[in-house]
Amino acid sequence: MRIHVKHAIKQAFVQTGIYRLNRIANRFYILTFHMVAADSNGFFPITSIRVFEKQIMHLVENYNVVPLDEIVDRLKNGASVRGRVAITFDDGFRDNYENAYPILRKYNVPATIFLATQFIETGAAPWFIKLRYIFMKTDKIDYRTSLNGKSISFQMRTREERYGASEAIMIYFKNCLDAERVSVTDRLCEELSVRDFGGLDNLMLNWSQVREMSEQGISFGAHTVSHPVLATVPLDEAKREISESKKKIEERIGKPVSSFAYPFGKKADYKPEIFPILEKIQFKCAVTTEAGINNYGTSLFELNRFGPWELRAIG
Repeated sequence: MRIHVKHAIKQAFVQTGIYRLNRIANRFYILTFHMVAADSNGFFPITSIRVFEKQIMHLVENYNVVPLDEIVDRLKNGASVRGRVAITFDDGFRDNYENAYPILRKYNVPATIFLATQFIETGAAPWFIKLRYIFMKTDKIDYRTSLNGKSISFQMRTREERYGASEAIMIYFKNCLDAERVSVTDRLCEELSVRDFGGLDNLMLNWSQVREMSEQGISFGAHTVSHPVLATVPLDEAKREISESKKKIEERIGKPVSSFAYPFGKKADYKPEIFPILEKIQFKCAVTTEAGINNYGTSLFELNRFGPWELRAIG
């Protein structure tokens, strides 16, 4: 049975390209996770606890898992990064502390958690999670609405159809201003009859948990304040989002913050004009969610990452 499990995990990593790492000189890989929970609900970016532990076991047995900062320092110093892997988490979900952190401690594995500080400060769920939740909880089987003057309709008889509807709204949300996003969210709540958000209580980390993990060797990076799509906001606003996030984390943990993660993280979600801003406020690196192996030719402000949770189909 153990052999079959190891083979299955190996195959999963072969599909991502990770398994080739220790056979190719001076290339490294960065993994990104979001939530680590007992089961997937089909709407949130969840890696199951069981799968997460098996992935960590595989990495520990086969690679050199190191802090992201160490990889960056080695790159700057011309040292080898062969076979090295860094583990990261985005947003700051509480299950990172409750479910992932004990496993990381068990195997003595470092990680970096990127915090969107508004949600750590307030405890409120991020807007993109709230959107998914509305479509996850609605009982409506079809839905017609208007966005930006255009009428759109969705069949929502299955979970997959409801997820597809939420994805269509997500695309719109990523390209509109915050005030419009709030207004449309309120309208969705009314039209889809979802008014109870108790299921999102205690979803995010608090600063006490952040400090505890920091004291035990977990690193923290900035992920903006409110998780905007940086490509759609003015540069001054992008700078404020980035710098205030960095400052807040440094104040709370008493340590410098040197790494940044772009919200959503695809090339269309940020712009190169942000790179000088990051460098000026003393970030050493920034990570995307573009899948790929990194090497010495990869820009430190466009490091590739891949999320193993993306291997699994929705549901």
